[in-house]
Amino acid sequence: MTARLVRSDDEVRLLVGAEPVLSGPAAGLVDADGAEPVAEWSATPLTVGGVWELTVTVSNPGAVPVTVRRADPLRARLGPGEWAGLHFTSAWGAEFAPVRTPDLVGGLVVETRSGRSSHGAHPWVGLERPGAAVIVAPAWSGNWHITLDPSGELTAGISPWEFALELPPGASWRAPSVVIAAGPDLEAAAVALTRAVARDLLPRPPGALPVEWNHWWPYEDAEIDEATFLANAAVAASLGIEVCTLDAGWFGRPDEGSRWTDERGDWDEVNTARFPHGLAALAGAVRERGAGFGVWVEAEALGAASRLRREHPELVATRSAPVEPVGYRDTTVSLDPDDPAFLGYVCLGSPAGRAHVAAGLDDVVGTTGATWLKLDFNVDPGAGCDRTDHGHGAGDGLLRHYEGLYAVLDAFRRDHPDVVLEACSSGGLRIDLGLARHVHCFFLSDPDWTEHHLQVEWAAGLLLPPVAMLHWSWSPWRGEHPGQAIDVAALTPDEFGATLLAASFHRFGISQRLPELPGRLRARLAEHVELYRDVVAEFVRDGTLHRLTGQPLRGGGGPREVATQLSLDDDRHLLRVIRLPADGGPPRPGDTAPAPRGLRPDRRYSTRRLAPGLWLVEHSGD
Repeated sequence: MTARLVRSDDEVRLLVGAEPVLSGPAAGLVDADGAEPVAEWSATPLTVGGVWELTVTVSNPGAVPVTVRRADPLRARLGPGEWAGLHFTSAWGAEFAPVRTPDLVGGLVVETRSGRSSHGAHPWVGLERPGAAVIVAPAWSGNWHITLDPSGELTAGISPWEFALELPPGASWRAPSVVIAAGPDLEAAAVALTRAVARDLLPRPPGALPVEWNHWWPYEDAEIDEATFLANAAVAASLGIEVCTLDAGWFGRPDEGSRWTDERGDWDEVNTARFPHGLAALAGAVRERGAGFGVWVEAEALGAASRLRREHPELVATRSAPVEPVGYRDTTVSLDPDDPAFLGYVCLGSPAGRAHVAAGLDDVVGTTGATWLKLDFNVDPGAGCDRTDHGHGAGDGLLRHYEGLYAVLDAFRRDHPDVVLEACSSGGLRIDLGLARHVHCFFLSDPDWTEHHLQVEWAAGLLLPPVAMLHWSWSPWRGEHPGQAIDVAALTPDEFGATLLAASFHRFGISQRLPELPGRLRARLAEHVELYRDVVAEFVRDGTLHRLTGQPLRGGGGPREVATQLSLDDDRHLLRVIRLPADGGPPRPGDTAPAPRGLRPDRRYSTRRLAPGLWLVEHSGD
């Protein structure tokens, strides 16, 4: 059943088959103070049928400034029918929690005001009635809204909360876009959307998809040092793992007791108490052991005790009257209780801020020769910086920060085309189609126990293709977290293999104390890495994720046997089944292959078991 967008002189209609799903004026909704600006609206079809990017460009042809307060690329009326809604709330370690609204008669408001696109809610709403569905996804990393009022009018775009953009005479501005996808049901619309994201938005990955080891959860910044990292790198290389990533804890004063959160921003200073020979020597030693080097950096962030904050106050994002959005818990680390105006980040709305962050990224990659950069952001900017000496106004600091971030990332990828750029934000609190244009992949969540992972993967796969997602297999944590409690050494090879397999239908990584893994588990990990490299990675790079069961939920909810399909084309499909025990214990691989979707009725297929819980279905050639 096809989806079409039809435009006449005064109306745009989105149809699934012959039935209208959305209809509205061919213009964005713009609210402004002063003279009325000119709004130019467009709908660009992406290369996958049923997906469009909606934009609105606001211009001021008058002789006096105009203050824009709202610019929504989507403004339409929901078609007739009994509509239901699906969206996902989000918090640290609680990403992609489903909220189903079976009756939308009273309307729906989904938004974020934390300053991060998926802290509070994820920028994705699915609307469905019998025979038709539409997905709305704001392509923006800051505050956004999707609003369905009781009359049935649907609007979406950058949040108008605390937003004001002054347009001088003759100036224009393109508002953050909104992507929509339509189909006969939400699964079909999501498949179309993720295919379009892979083809049209996401930068193509440089080279093959490497398997990554990261030091963080077993060691954090308390137990990591040069010797520990290199011992793990040697084991990783022997197992076929291609990249070893040094997470937080490498920078700042030469003090083993220093805290990474307080000194963010001082990226030019290596903690030589932990890494006495520096990062360049460490990276070289990793390569000598047979693996590539990756490094974590939180380039936008600014620690309260950082030298950068003291020496360069002109870079600091501040807000003269901080606002606390109701319903959000600010998770910014290392704020200053004595300075409530301090927001904890470098304002990229300023040219100096952009230059500083760009130089920091270039320096850490240039010094180390890193081929993987993990870019974190543990900050809730809220309404953003309101300084007026940064090149932005008091009401558009957050907008200009993210426009600046996008520009810095594009320049970085241009100058370092062989570096994988991974976006992370307290786990999965900044996952959106705006940032997807500028990075290669997103880290889905900090916790990674298998039940939680499968919940997150199920929903993230409604927005992102497999190649744009990364999540580690179940990690043993140094710190306390009830879901992460696992005795890795006590696992059977099949249980350990199930934790690996569950995290393998996208980019694959692991965070384990590798030298301490028992031999039987090292052998299983080596087998899994080889299988991923030789078979699965091709499906991840170019394939499509399909959900064959409902969404599993943290705490024992949802299906306990989770079946997922990864399709490369009409002829080749991977099937994965993970069994989740009711008591929260380790997962096990499924015993039986499920019935796949999308097989052509005019062809015969064969099924081959590749590993416990994993099958390959392919055209048999006859």
